[in-house]
Amino acid sequence: MQRLVRPALAALLATTILPSPARADLLSRALDGSDGGGAPGQQPAQPPPPADDLTAWAGAPQPTTLPAILQLAVQQAPALAAARIDIAIAEARIEQTRSREDWGLTARFNGSRASGFFNGITIDNSTSLGLSAAVSRLLPTGGTISVQASSQYTRTVADAFGENTNWRDELNVTATQQLLRGRGRWFYEATERRATIVRDSSLLAKRLAAITTVQAIVNAYWDLVLAERQVAITRASLALAEERLRITTIGADGGKIPRSEIPAVRQIIATREEEVLNGELLVLDRSIALRRAGGMPIGKGALGLRVDADLAVGDAAFELGSLTERAFAASPELAQLARQDAATHLDIEVNENGLLPQLEAALTFGPQGQNEAAGTAAANLVTLKSLAISGSLTYTQSLNRYDVRGRARELREQRRRLEVTAFDTRAQIAQTMTRAVAQLEAAKRRIALSQRAIDLATENIKIESDRFTLGKATNFDVLNRQEELRQAELRRAQAMIDWHKAETVVQALTGDLLPGYGISVDP
Repeated sequence: MQRLVRPALAALLATTILPSPARADLLSRALDGSDGGGAPGQQPAQPPPPADDLTAWAGAPQPTTLPAILQLAVQQAPALAAARIDIAIAEARIEQTRSREDWGLTARFNGSRASGFFNGITIDNSTSLGLSAAVSRLLPTGGTISVQASSQYTRTVADAFGENTNWRDELNVTATQQLLRGRGRWFYEATERRATIVRDSSLLAKRLAAITTVQAIVNAYWDLVLAERQVAITRASLALAEERLRITTIGADGGKIPRSEIPAVRQIIATREEEVLNGELLVLDRSIALRRAGGMPIGKGALGLRVDADLAVGDAAFELGSLTERAFAASPELAQLARQDAATHLDIEVNENGLLPQLEAALTFGPQGQNEAAGTAAANLVTLKSLAISGSLTYTQSLNRYDVRGRARELREQRRRLEVTAFDTRAQIAQTMTRAVAQLEAAKRRIALSQRAIDLATENIKIESDRFTLGKATNFDVLNRQEELRQAELRRAQAMIDWHKAETVVQALTGDLLPGYGISVDP
């Protein structure tokens, strides 16, 4: 198990909180390869690594940084990819609503022939051909306008009356206008306005997905940092126990220390080696979790990660009131609820317009040309020798309007539910912010207290070591002091990680998380 300790012992001892002389001494012995199984400075033979060694099947840990993982995740995170697709769909729906601005073209050709005979005499033999074309479009006022041109040719042959030919050309302009229901530009643009609100909500959903993704990756990153730090602390404690075994073995060989003191140290060394192995497995598990959160490949030779993070905490004060107000203003959830409320309000206006009766005015006018010759009929049309004009006013009213009234009630209840949801969301944001600020303050105090415990544990180790040298203490007492030191270091590392995680929560709520890591999700 010592092969798990020495390769990284130099780097790990540099992070321990032991005084510089003790750290330098342990570093020297670690590099010399001395332990309790031989004379100082003697390099023991290293057994070949077993086939199931972690590095053999997991691969060497890949060095990486948090910004690199975040940039990769933003590019290929499934949640962000889905959000981008939703935005594209919403923009396509906006484009669909612009069909109201398009012109419609209709063209038709018709023809007929009929014959009638009585006692062998032709009484009616008629041919009719017609061609018409019209263009139309909706008006922003809520009406429609169309222009129609038509030409009709008829030829009738009867034995009693001879042949009769007629050309009839018309050019008509027809305008209809809603005077009550469906009148006005706001109604004309209502569909596009609703589609735009949906698009804005999709943009907010994309931002929320980015915040959620980044926050999950940052938390997974700090979990990995904590696991690595716990392994480093346990390895440093293992190095202290091995140094204790070396000192005890030398004393026992010289007859100054009873050999009964050696088993206790060996037991602690075995326990520490097991804890180091468990810690390495935890580091591997946290590495895989970070790979999964960041969209990194997971497979043979691509499992472990190695990160290098500064656990120093900031000194900035966190004012709960201002942070909560900032969180309310930056919340994508509240902004989405506001968009949903705007869409519901628009639906209520459109639905209430449906309570009005339908009153439609229509006006058609245009010149006509008619003659036996086609050219003359066209000339009469152009010279406006004949004009036709007609108009109508149509009133339609449903008496009870159960559908519209029921829809209005449904929409108002939906809006009330949005108000309740918004109130609860604000409460959740305030609660989360309060907890995060409390965790920040508590973590800083825990760090200070654990640092004090570390200092006292280091002093107690020295005292117990001196008492052991004088024969007034046992290795069990010294090892207990060393365990107290390890636990204090673990508590300090946990408190520092908790502080960084709480800071991430605050940044996510206030909208500072994405800019803080240089991430932009704007289209």
